[in-house]
Amino acid sequence: MDQLSAHLDRGWDLAQKGDAPGAVACARRAFELDPQSPEVHNLLGFSAALAGESEEALEHYRQAIALDETYLEAMLNAAEIMVHPLHDYDEAVSMCNDALDYAETKEEILDCILLKVDALLGQNKTPEAARALAMAPEAPYETATHAFLLGRAYYEVGDSKKALPLLEEAVRNDSEHADAHYYLGLVRDEAGDVRAATEAFLK
Repeated sequence: MDQLSAHLDRGWDLAQKGDAPGAVACARRAFELDPQSPEVHNLLGFSAALAGESEEALEHYRQAIALDETYLEAMLNAAEIMVHPLHDYDEAVSMCNDALDYAETKEEILDCILLKVDALLGQNKTPEAARALAMAPEAPYETATHAFLLGRAYYEVGDSKKALPLLEEAVRNDSEHADAHYYLGLVRDEAGDVRAATEAFLK
């Protein structure tokens, strides 16, 4: 493994552990080796976001995309920052639309759509968010997280009927997914099934 790859791998490992200073240090060492690497700028952006430097993070994500216009991960990271904490919803929707042009797998497409929905809901554009959700690829998904996120999104646009099987799938795939149980409780309570709702909330 070359030095650049070693710094990148170490930086992502530290970032996933929540070590922002360590991730930033690795990212800066990688930047010294190759300042034109889109992967380096993506790590710099993620590390900056982890440290609470949202504007700096967005600058690095934009640089990564400028260096590689097909860099889906950087697009999604940028859109996530735009939604929260920057609340730049128009730009987030635009970025998600760009990202959809390069998304290939079911999960990649779903990630783009879910971020777009979050941005539209942030603008109180619930009908538009519902239309965006209609583009989502059908279940099953590889992880409980994707089923949960889509189920939650359907609940938030007011479609509990579509939310229910997705949230049930999420808890089947991960019985310890607390948020999935919580939203399942909300959906069941809305349907008038108080006992099942209470069981979900207790779980």
